[in-house]
Amino acid sequence: MSRSARKAKARSTHIPNAKQLYIRLFKYAWHYKTVFFFSVLALIVLSATNTAFLATIKQVTDEGFVKQSPDKITYLPLMLFGLMAIRALAGFISGYAMRWVSRHVVEDLRGDAFRKLMTLPVSFFDNESAGIVVSKLTYDAEQMSSAATRSALTLVRDSLTAVGIIGYMLYLDWRLTLIFALVAPLMALFLSSMTPRLRNTGKYVQESIGEMTKAAEEAISGQRIVKIFGASQYEIDRFAKVAAKNRQMQLRLARFSGLNSMVVELLAAVALGLVVYYAVGRFSAGEFAAFVGALLMLIKPIKDLTSMNEEIQVALAAAQSVFGVIDVTPEVDEGDKTLSRSQGDIEFRHVSLTYENAKRPALNDISFTIKPGEKLALVGRSGGGKTTMVNLLPRFYELQQGQVLLDGVDIRSLPLANLREQFSLVSQDVILFNDTVFNNIAYGVLRNSSEEDVIKAAIAAHAWDFIQQLPDGLQSEIGDRGVRLSGGQRQRLAIARAILKNAPILLLDEATSALDTESEQHVQAALDTLMENRTSIVIAHRLSTIENADRIMVMEQGRIVESGTHDELIRHEGHYAKLYQKQFS
Repeated sequence: MSRSARKAKARSTHIPNAKQLYIRLFKYAWHYKTVFFFSVLALIVLSATNTAFLATIKQVTDEGFVKQSPDKITYLPLMLFGLMAIRALAGFISGYAMRWVSRHVVEDLRGDAFRKLMTLPVSFFDNESAGIVVSKLTYDAEQMSSAATRSALTLVRDSLTAVGIIGYMLYLDWRLTLIFALVAPLMALFLSSMTPRLRNTGKYVQESIGEMTKAAEEAISGQRIVKIFGASQYEIDRFAKVAAKNRQMQLRLARFSGLNSMVVELLAAVALGLVVYYAVGRFSAGEFAAFVGALLMLIKPIKDLTSMNEEIQVALAAAQSVFGVIDVTPEVDEGDKTLSRSQGDIEFRHVSLTYENAKRPALNDISFTIKPGEKLALVGRSGGGKTTMVNLLPRFYELQQGQVLLDGVDIRSLPLANLREQFSLVSQDVILFNDTVFNNIAYGVLRNSSEEDVIKAAIAAHAWDFIQQLPDGLQSEIGDRGVRLSGGQRQRLAIARAILKNAPILLLDEATSALDTESEQHVQAALDTLMENRTSIVIAHRLSTIENADRIMVMEQGRIVESGTHDELIRHEGHYAKLYQKQFS
């Protein structure tokens, strides 16, 4: 690789503000400072045992090999075994405590990032891939935990170890290693017995990650339903539960891994005691000291210190990714007025909106009113601004010019939760969750509804007949996004959910466009029930479904080009009449 190419690569992998990122990440670990310092203290003990070990070796060399003191030969092996046991225990405590802090840091980061996601505007999810967002919560959060704990502790442990032993490296004598081989079968037997446990625990960890990804993806892809039914806290609690399960599985894996290391080191202590017992009188002091130096080879600490920089860079890149989500500006929610229940009086005053990077406005100086209880239909070609107009009402998007009034109150002066209480939404793309029929109808703020109320809503939505045919009725699982149901059945569940909410304003976004004729008849009957005594705004491509609307507005390129009843627009022979004739020709 050329020098210029290396410089370019270095620039591309540079992490800006690395110090600030590390400090910010370390603050998460600081929440668990007691356990963190306990881990550091255990590391200091672990590192100190290396020097103490060398000092003990010196005593063994002087007293055992040189002076051949009979009174010392008995307790010197026990002294070495005790020192190695302390080292093994300190290693287990420091490693497990570090993993404990690390798992809690990951859980906190995921919780904060997910909590922020539940407050972000719909435009954020329009611009971000759900898979990438989920990977930030899972993989990236996992990667960045090492910067908060493991890298710092590796630096302390390996630096102290290297400083303590670098002056004592001696030439190796391979014959001494034969004694160490005596305990190798015991090590192999123990490790083989632990392997299935580690494998099973690793499987549980992967399953918990899958559950966490599933919960996050459903909440992210269903943002409109989550927001309109006030289910943000429910989804936060649901995600926190699976994140906690993941943490527990990870700690179980850490426990087994730590026990492996501790037992191996205890067996190594036994081997070292055998070395002392059998080497006295048989080998020179230099040969014995060389074996001790071999046990404390610098290969691993040097290797760890060398690879630590790469680990930190990866972790900081992940930190930048996760904090990038946490730092996104949430939805503006500064309203100080409230409505108990809207009358359904809506007014648009000179409303304009242009999407980012768009060549023309999605809405261009729109003004009209909707009377309480009126059924308004929006028709026109795709891209005319119909869905954009509907999305402005619950403030999925923020208008750039003009005002939208609800009962004479600017919707920006209402808290988002209070504003969205006034709306129910049924769209062509039905959002259902991998849960029971009951929980999909009684969703979000409706979760405390009685079974009787849910059944009434299902009957009104013409859904009760097919629900009764399911294996467990209301408690039947419907699969991911309702995959076990037909399109018409999914639509009727969404309508039952809207009926149960009993909001004064209904938003219908092409709710029957993807259905067959028989399903459409059932769904349309359910919609007719739902729209009774409510202000309704209906987006429709099938013009036969909105012939009885109180008013029909035709939109083209962000403007209202026609408005009137079906009969009036047909007589006018304008845009609507052409659309109608084209559809039924």
